[in-house]
Amino acid sequence: MALLESRQTRDRIKEAVRHLVLLCWTVAVLFPLYWIASMSLKPPSEALQLPPNWLFLPTVYNYLQLFGEPSFVSALGNSILMVSASVLLVLLLGVPGAYVLSRYDVPKKQDVLIWILSSRMLPPIAVVIPFFVIFRTFNLYDTRIGMVFMYLTINISLVVWVMKAFFDGIPVSLEEAAMTDGATRFQAFRKVILPSALPGIISVAIISFIFAWIEMLFSLILTNQRAVTVSMQVFKFIGSRSIEWSMLAAASVIVILPNLLFVVFVNRYLASGLSFGVVLKE
Repeated sequence: MALLESRQTRDRIKEAVRHLVLLCWTVAVLFPLYWIASMSLKPPSEALQLPPNWLFLPTVYNYLQLFGEPSFVSALGNSILMVSASVLLVLLLGVPGAYVLSRYDVPKKQDVLIWILSSRMLPPIAVVIPFFVIFRTFNLYDTRIGMVFMYLTINISLVVWVMKAFFDGIPVSLEEAAMTDGATRFQAFRKVILPSALPGIISVAIISFIFAWIEMLFSLILTNQRAVTVSMQVFKFIGSRSIEWSMLAAASVIVILPNLLFVVFVNRYLASGLSFGVVLKE
């Protein structure tokens, strides 16, 4: 009895320590976000006040100033338009491509997959100069079409590889049953396979959106004025002699907010999508 109570006590202590570690980790992760958000809601005169004013009256002054900047609004619109278009294109190309690689005997299939993956193997800094030359040659520099193509290049390997694994988990017998009932191959794909793969499609769409939304290096090199993205526009508030901290914090919140919202959906759909694929495979 004493041994049992001792073991239960040790388990409770381990559980308490585990919760304490998780609590500390959560605070460490969330505190910078809280700091930026609180700074964006303070008047500029209180942004860097020491000691910090923990209790303050929130104001949207910085956000009003931010959305009064035509350059920031234009950059935000550029990002929403270009990233959304790139996600749509990457799904239109990547999902059917992944399906073909999953279901058909494509010659040198493994080589094709490695070639697609190779676009993500090199660090961006190693390929940005060749892209700069290509963009200059084909008049894509500082254009929205050029940046959509750039984001498409970044995310296509992710979509193909993830969706191929997802299609591999869906039994071929589902399509065969549909075709036995009179459906064509395309109808079986559209009415049976795509709905089954919807959690995976949503997952890669959200991840592709986040990757393109936060991308900075290519935006820095390949844009100048017309196609500047919102992530680049944040740096406008860092001057050579001073930093507009309140505006910088408000702009950072605008950039971070979609990612935070999407992360919630990523967790939800990744979990449901992967488990769905496993169940079908079994």
